[in-house]
Amino acid sequence: MAQLICRGYTIGFTIIPYQLDLPLQKTLMSNPSDYVLGYITYNNETGVYTFNYTESGVITEANNHWSLSIVKMFPCDKTDTWIVYNCSPEKTRREFSKIVGGCGAYLHIDNWDIWSVESKESKVAVITSWEIY
Repeated sequence: MAQLICRGYTIGFTIIPYQLDLPLQKTLMSNPSDYVLGYITYNNETGVYTFNYTESGVITEANNHWSLSIVKMFPCDKTDTWIVYNCSPEKTRREFSKIVGGCGAYLHIDNWDIWSVESKESKVAVITSWEIY
């Protein structure tokens, strides 16, 4: 017998790994989308992951955001940046394309994992395979 585990609308957050350069970070934080919560970086000097977000126009760092516990579980290059969206993977695909859309790029998501976080009612999708066309 089949059992539904997760409906699409219950995926409330999506995390996508993407190498942000400084101009893209500034664009992301100075013109925040309604769907971008922030981004995660790793500091090689301190060995700490940090969640960066905009609050009242000021970029703020947090070392205890719920997304950090998920990202730490993935084997990744410490130079990776992870963008955190507060929407489903489908909406994330459209919103992410707006970031890289200036060069006519299009994001195609191949696969994701679904996570749950104690402090969040909705599920979190972490993009594990994607391509930009």
